[in-house]
Amino acid sequence: MILVTGATGQLGLQIVQQLAVRLPGAGVGRLAVSVRDPERAGALAARGIEVRRGDFDQPEALRATFAGASRLVIVSTDGPKAQRIAQHRNAIEAARGAGVEHILYTSFLDADSASPSEFAQVHADSEAALAASGVGHTILRNGMYADFLPMTFAGALQSGLLQLPAGEGRVSYLSRNELAGAIAAAAVAPRLEKRIYELTGQTAHDYHDLAARVGAATGKTLRYEPVGEDVYAGVLEGVGMPAWLARAMANMFTAAAAGRLARTTNDFAALVGHPPKSIDCLIAEFFRAV
Repeated sequence: MILVTGATGQLGLQIVQQLAVRLPGAGVGRLAVSVRDPERAGALAARGIEVRRGDFDQPEALRATFAGASRLVIVSTDGPKAQRIAQHRNAIEAARGAGVEHILYTSFLDADSASPSEFAQVHADSEAALAASGVGHTILRNGMYADFLPMTFAGALQSGLLQLPAGEGRVSYLSRNELAGAIAAAAVAPRLEKRIYELTGQTAHDYHDLAARVGAATGKTLRYEPVGEDVYAGVLEGVGMPAWLARAMANMFTAAAAGRLARTTNDFAALVGHPPKSIDCLIAEFFRAV
């Protein structure tokens, strides 16, 4: 049995949907999910997918949630850094205690405790906990979500000026749906060639280039201007984003400015069998309604 955590979240739900397609009988008897609120997973239960209650803040109960699963897809949680670190450690320890044979963990491309990115620091700790657990595991390091591009460019589409603390750094993008497909493919693979897969877009681009491409797709003249991390975090807080998230989003771009998100790999194609969508295809998809 494959069990997926966070199955009512945006990434977790798409992983489950893609697994249901890949598994015989839509996954009946072979696919289970762990969610905080089982009532929100009624549509999954109606498809014959076993729904279990699981809370990463309750590690003792979590062991029972994971019982009987041979493969466990841990979808990383949301929240402040210390909270996420504790939750991921709880889930890994519960999986070990439940006898899970193999963990697949959704990480971040820049998983490094030395990174300026809080997201990267969280995932570095989780990857270390996996290594220390003794449980077989595969790490799937996700690149930047193309789904967030409309939010990133929202102000720029009004003012004509994109301001980010990304310096001259380059990044690659994939859609959340593409990442879910790669993770699902890894979860059902009879054999995985690597311990760590870095799921990136085809090509990396700086934000001068991305501004020009989004401008061309939307018929607007856009210009990119680097700003400081504090300035950007303040802007995000000013529109109502919680302080911890505003800072984490800002220092993610600081990591990009340091060149930490620029690399590209063929790992996506190795799992899925074809390359990810081009950046222009993604921009056309996500800015269709703009």
